Amino acid sequence: MFATVRFGANCQEMVNLLCSVQTLTGHLKWKCQCRPEDCIDLMDEKGTLMNLIKVEDPASEYASKHLQGRQRYILLRAVREENSEAICYESLLEDLGKHYPELPDRLQQLSAKTQRTEQRKKGSLQRAQPHTSTRARNRSTSQSKRSLEHKSTPR
Repeated sequence: MFATVRFGANCQEMVNLLCSVQTLTGHLKWKCQCRPEDCIDLMDEKGTLMNLIKVEDPASEYASKHLQGRQRYILLRAVREENSEAICYESLLEDLGKHYPELPDRLQQLSAKTQRTEQRKKGSLQRAQPHTSTRARNRSTSQSKRSLEHKSTPR
C-alpha cells in the first residue's frame, strides 16, 4: 500500500504505508531535509489534516491506519508556539496556492483553530481563579515596592 507525498519545489516521494508512523515521518524529514526535532504532519488534497503528530504510539502504530493508499498528501511543518499548545502549520510544498488554490486558506484556518482553542483554555483558567490570583498579585506587588524602596534608600 503506497501513497505519494508532495514537498519542496514540486518534489514527490512515494511512500510505503506498511510501516510505523515514526518510520514514515523520520523518512520524510530526511527526504525534505528537516531537522530530526521538527514536527511534521500531512494534509490530503481536500485539506484534511491527518494529525500524525497526535498519534499516541507512533513507534508501533502503522501509517496505514491513518493514511489511505493511492492518495496524495502535502507535507506540513507543525510549529508549536512557545509556552502554548497552539500549533501553526506551514506547507513544505513550495507555491502551495499554485498547485492547490484553496489549501493556503485551509492552513490558516487550521492554525487559527488551534490558537482559538488555546485562548479558550487560558480564558477558562483565568475565570476560574480571579480573586485568588488578583490578591496574590497585589500582595506580591506591594511587597516588591517595599523591597525596592528599602533597597533604594541610602544607608
